[in-house]
Amino acid sequence: MIQTHNFALGQRWLSNTESELGLGTIIAVNNRTVEILFPAIGETRTYAPASAPLTRITFEIGDKVTSHENWQLTVEKITDSAGMLTYHGKRIDNGQLIDLKETFVDHHFQLNQPQKRLLAGQVDEPKWFDIREKCIRHQFQHATSDVLGFVGARVDIIPHQLHIASEVGRRHAPRVLLADEVGLGKTIEAALIIHQQLLTGRAQRVLIVVPNSLVHQWLVEMLRRVNLAFSIFDEERCQAMAEEAGNPFEAEQLVLCSLDFLTHNSRYFQQVCEAPWDLMVVDEAHHLVWSEGQPSQEYEVIEQLAKVTKGVLLLTATPDQLGHESHFARLRILDPARFHSYPEFIHEEQQYSNLANAIEPLLNHEKVDVDEKAIEAIQAFAGEDLISDMDLASEQNRNKLIHQLLDRHGTGRVLFRNSRSGVSGFPARELLSYPLQMPEEYEEFLETELEPSRLLSPERIPEMVDIWTDIDPRVDWFIDHLQQLRGEKVLTICAKASTALMLSEALRRKSGIRAGVFHEGLSIVERDRIANYFAQSEEGAQVLICSEIGSEGRNFQFAHHLVLFDLPQVPDLLEQRIGRLDRIGQKHDVKIHAPFFVNSAQHVMLDWYHDGLNAFELTCPAGTSVYEEVEEMLLNSIQNPHDEIAKRKLIDDTQAIYAQLKSKLEQGRDKLLEINSSGKGKIHQLIENIDNSDNSPKLERFMTQLFDTIGVLQEEKDDNCYLLKQTESMHTQLPGLEEEGMTITYERQTATQLEHVHFFSWDHPMVQHAMDTVTTDVHGKSVIGMNRDKSLPPGYFWLECLFVLSTKAEKHLQINRYMPATPIKVTVDPKGQQVDKVFNMLDAVNPKMSSQLISALQSKIESGIEQASDIAAKLANQIKTQCIEAMQSNLQDELSRLHELSLVNKSIRQEELDFIRNQLEALGNALARAEVHLEAVRLVVNNH
Repeated sequence: MIQTHNFALGQRWLSNTESELGLGTIIAVNNRTVEILFPAIGETRTYAPASAPLTRITFEIGDKVTSHENWQLTVEKITDSAGMLTYHGKRIDNGQLIDLKETFVDHHFQLNQPQKRLLAGQVDEPKWFDIREKCIRHQFQHATSDVLGFVGARVDIIPHQLHIASEVGRRHAPRVLLADEVGLGKTIEAALIIHQQLLTGRAQRVLIVVPNSLVHQWLVEMLRRVNLAFSIFDEERCQAMAEEAGNPFEAEQLVLCSLDFLTHNSRYFQQVCEAPWDLMVVDEAHHLVWSEGQPSQEYEVIEQLAKVTKGVLLLTATPDQLGHESHFARLRILDPARFHSYPEFIHEEQQYSNLANAIEPLLNHEKVDVDEKAIEAIQAFAGEDLISDMDLASEQNRNKLIHQLLDRHGTGRVLFRNSRSGVSGFPARELLSYPLQMPEEYEEFLETELEPSRLLSPERIPEMVDIWTDIDPRVDWFIDHLQQLRGEKVLTICAKASTALMLSEALRRKSGIRAGVFHEGLSIVERDRIANYFAQSEEGAQVLICSEIGSEGRNFQFAHHLVLFDLPQVPDLLEQRIGRLDRIGQKHDVKIHAPFFVNSAQHVMLDWYHDGLNAFELTCPAGTSVYEEVEEMLLNSIQNPHDEIAKRKLIDDTQAIYAQLKSKLEQGRDKLLEINSSGKGKIHQLIENIDNSDNSPKLERFMTQLFDTIGVLQEEKDDNCYLLKQTESMHTQLPGLEEEGMTITYERQTATQLEHVHFFSWDHPMVQHAMDTVTTDVHGKSVIGMNRDKSLPPGYFWLECLFVLSTKAEKHLQINRYMPATPIKVTVDPKGQQVDKVFNMLDAVNPKMSSQLISALQSKIESGIEQASDIAAKLANQIKTQCIEAMQSNLQDELSRLHELSLVNKSIRQEELDFIRNQLEALGNALARAEVHLEAVRLVVNNH
């Protein structure tokens, strides 16, 4: 394939010093010069024939050659006419017999094979070999790591979230209901599961369906948390795509749309059902109302989609005890064969309730006293053989029994629910209320007002909307209070965007306090900018003033002061407001500041929330159900705030109803299910591995070297941050790196506090893309370096040969779990003997010296590579055997466990068992086909 200088018109040659020029064509030749046109860039070069740094490219029988018209030919015969070659063979695309003169070979051709590049003198600096090897090794280590899909999420490390993500994300086509209580992070769990499924190849196409008000929140959360860019599909987008043939939902891999959009557009609903999906996520699944014979339209839409989608995640925080029939129906969506009868489901749930009571003593770590009745309940559920002759005084035996019971639990595989009572890490909440005197201007208009929203927010009276900030004492109280809290971040929430805007303007006029205003009228980019302004520790806003829905889904945990400028009428909205700060991971107690007008509707609402529900200082899961019971009494008291007797009766009735509902919820708690959902005792190792990855400087050091090699400037900034900038010497373009630069951090804590900063991890797409640019390019495939070792003679040399063992299989089989591209490095000395030699500092070699070394050592290079290849082949066979054994052991154990469980737990789907059986066979075949190839070679020559 490579020839020395015998020039003729039309021949194709490569420049050894400028390989980026592509394949050149000789257009003129004489005794003194040879002129070559490089069509890829439209430039001509002139060389002296005797010393031209050129390599002629010829192909051999069996090679594939690409023509300038981009079709390929398999060479069967070669003819030579006056120094010009013609290749004869069959076109790969249509089998046609055809001739291809070398003049018409594709001019974008690059010499990729390391050995041929080295012998042709197309060599790079020593650092390129090092960075290529490191990229391949790091990609291999990450692909086989337990933390794949977990380290890159911009989240705090919280055990129950990681457990659910790990348990569900590693399943084939998971179908589960995530029902953690509010504030426990169901959205994060879903994001981690999606991320894990995509990175491991278990899923490729994902559909997220949410209420209309949450579409943009989910879009931002997926991008911010796990770097996944979903495409919003709505009527406008689908109409714009209607001109293109085909189903618009097949145009994107990651799709996000509202439930309203699907229920109100039958045509688009039909199209979304016809598109193939690997995973569907449905948020706020309690909106899917169902009763026997009367399913809602929303339920029917999701039920139909679930029938044609492999994996389904349903998310809801609504406790099943307050709507048990609809809870059963949600499980029915996940597995209609398993949950087909509501009466049978009720009977089964009763057994689990009895079992939960029976195992209560087993959860006691100090003293165990399991009575006969409890043992009978356990035996009735699990069989006598499971508990007979077991010494339950042993903690090890108790834990073993609990885990066996968990495996057999009826809904434990399809339902995950954690409650606040079972999860630590939440802050305390304290109400600080501030009585104020209502202005006469308000009283005048409220005497005949019956509208609750205006009674609770008098600034919304039409006559007041333009002047209220001048008369309302809450404004001056707000300014004074912010001044008292100077230096501390304060989140303020109002019912309406107009209130937030007016309050912000008043703050600007009357004080020098820096404030941001945040509402639904802003674009996502504007919201991000304002939230970022609030998050900045210095020169940032002290206060962020939000409307009711403007704050949805945002993480403001760096603040712990919440001002409720007004009070919502519904408990769910109050909990949503407080939930912006009261989230797991909050480092301080949450201070809730509530100004109110004495003897007003606001006063009634404050007392109802605080004395009736204790909703300010504790979460109130049954609050909305209580509200529905007492709504008429509450509205009457709001309209008649001076009637103390009616107000007292309202609060007393509220307390009684709430106590009854709370008791019902507590009795209905399935403690066995909560143990299973918490991951206690199961997740320690994963957390430790993530912590080790977070604390290791390996990624930061490697990326510093990688960015330096490919020409990206990484400048130290502040707060553990760096600024990445493009340079003129950039080797390649990195998606996402804009001209103005990009701020990044390698620290999880910094990333969770500063959401505008990109969190770099082994999972991050730019990290992976930067490595891909190196491994898919020819740089570093052939290298010559000079070593300085005075203990060895000048001219002594080594060949570092980097091989890769790889195979191909369909993504869903997860071949990378067992054999990603696997590096095998063999270093040989001049005798072809393998040596254990590491080179740290090598000098580059100029082109003239490279040419001389290659010429002198060509035969030894060829034999050395051949001997290294033999060694690599033996090592590859050992690795193949180990991979096949590991795969078979892992999947066979998984199959056996699930098969045994399927005999006692009907939640194990036949589809899961069949997939593992097919996976075993297909992966066995793919691993057996694995081949090793030479990826890169570096000639190291000793010189004093």
